[in-house]
Amino acid sequence: MFTAGRMLLKDRSLNGFKTQSDYIDRWRLFVMYAEEKGVKKMEQVTASFVIDYGQHLQKQLEAGVYSSASAPKNYLSTVNCVMRLATGGQWKTVRPSKDCGIERRKYIPKTSKALPEAKHQEVQQAVDDRLSLIIDLQRALGLRFKESCLFDANAALKQLGKFGYITIHSGTKGGRPRRLPCDNEMRKVMEAAVEIQSGKSLIPKEMTYIKFRQECYQQAKTNEMSFHSERHAFAQKRYRDIVNAPCPLEAGWEHRGRIGKLAEYLSISETEAKRIDEEARLKISMELGHSRVEISNAYLG
Repeated sequence: MFTAGRMLLKDRSLNGFKTQSDYIDRWRLFVMYAEEKGVKKMEQVTASFVIDYGQHLQKQLEAGVYSSASAPKNYLSTVNCVMRLATGGQWKTVRPSKDCGIERRKYIPKTSKALPEAKHQEVQQAVDDRLSLIIDLQRALGLRFKESCLFDANAALKQLGKFGYITIHSGTKGGRPRRLPCDNEMRKVMEAAVEIQSGKSLIPKEMTYIKFRQECYQQAKTNEMSFHSERHAFAQKRYRDIVNAPCPLEAGWEHRGRIGKLAEYLSISETEAKRIDEEARLKISMELGHSRVEISNAYLG
């Protein structure tokens, strides 16, 4: 089913290799989900099954796997695209919001999605050494899963020594590079990563990224953890570092009343608290590789 979908997408006119690659990657994720459910042929894919997949994506959104509803909608759009091509246009589009309940608005969680330190250490003991270091990188540098796998720790340390910051560019969303200031804790994690690095990434030389990802996700599933929860932990730590106060999700403050609570916590005016909060969110949003500061709401509350 994956090969058939890939051929359909390659025959379709898409705007550039990157776009085609994204579509194929999203289709692969759907096929993995389908195979787990016993669906292995396109003829078995029904609208009700795709709706179930959309509801699965919504649950992942609520669990903090995605920072906004745009990612689940893109995944569902890809499935609709492939199925339209496979059926000669007869496929009835499954709608993200109306059919699957995928959030239309920016999602602001009520509880923290950050992986607790104790759980982080527990998972590290259970997974292999390479994945243990990869999740350390995700937590320390705020990397997405793909970014952490393609991370060149050796080159990053050289750049840090020369310029005082590192640039994240491999595997980034939309191919957009970003700068990241680093402290001693981040440096130590990168130094540890150098010891297991294979070539210019952390993927074993004998494995493809796709195969390595499958193995990593299986280990994560076995240990009931989400890689994205490490990015949540990074964002919340950065907020504490910058503001000298916990973020609303960590402190248990409602999003709407956060400025008053922050002003009280820091013993400053609400005007000053609002300025500090906005500046921190903008900085953290950029460090996470997002173009909109509102995205930080999903991480910080």
